[in-house]
Amino acid sequence: MKTWIVALALLSLGLASCGHDPSSDQVSGVSAVSNAPPQRIHWRAMAVAGDDSAPVFDNAVEEISKILAARGVHPIDRFTSDPMVARADLPIATAQSMSEALDAAKPQPGEGCLLFITSHGGRNGVLMRDDLDNRQVLDPSALGRILDAGCGHAPTVAIVSACFSGIFIGGVTEAPNRIILTAARDDRTSFGCGHEERFTYFDGCMLKAWPDSQTWQALFKWTEDCVRKKEDALGFKHSEPQAYFGAAVKDLGLP
Repeated sequence: MKTWIVALALLSLGLASCGHDPSSDQVSGVSAVSNAPPQRIHWRAMAVAGDDSAPVFDNAVEEISKILAARGVHPIDRFTSDPMVARADLPIATAQSMSEALDAAKPQPGEGCLLFITSHGGRNGVLMRDDLDNRQVLDPSALGRILDAGCGHAPTVAIVSACFSGIFIGGVTEAPNRIILTAARDDRTSFGCGHEERFTYFDGCMLKAWPDSQTWQALFKWTEDCVRKKEDALGFKHSEPQAYFGAAVKDLGLP
């Protein structure tokens, strides 16, 4: 509870902070983008806004859904935490509703699984405002179970955009068929959750980089650089986005 109080206090200042151990060899920023040809597959996707205290999270879900749809991605399951806009094709985000959606349309051979989650974050996980059954938190173990059950051995990308989201890189989520991108180190906040923003810094940088990126490695490198420049310009402590690239999908191409 204290974590959410701190997050909301930062939000009131317009700086709301939306990592795995930085010494780990497995979890670090991409220092050099691979020159190998991108691995192309078909995708099914899910985009989740875990909180509705500011419009930035639903904005990012809407924007990434547009990008993916324009590139032929189908299905795209979208989730909100705003009961005022929830409907049949935009249900409330909970671990159960996410899991059920993935189970209903699991990736087929030759397909990949993409999960994007954006929200406030704490040291135990991502805030899921309406998931009262799980004390409003999606933690790394829960995400690991969702990916195991819904994506299986298919090439899988999980993007977690929140404060302290580096905690989602580790033994319960890593696998050779997975890429995990996070907005911050496990002991750092991320920025841009204020009402005056359209997207969080990480989400905005990633969405801007998408059209010019061929691979997930390239997307992360561009996003990481963009976030650092924004934080430098404002004198913020670096959030240090983190990435894990499983050996089987390190050259996986974007949709």
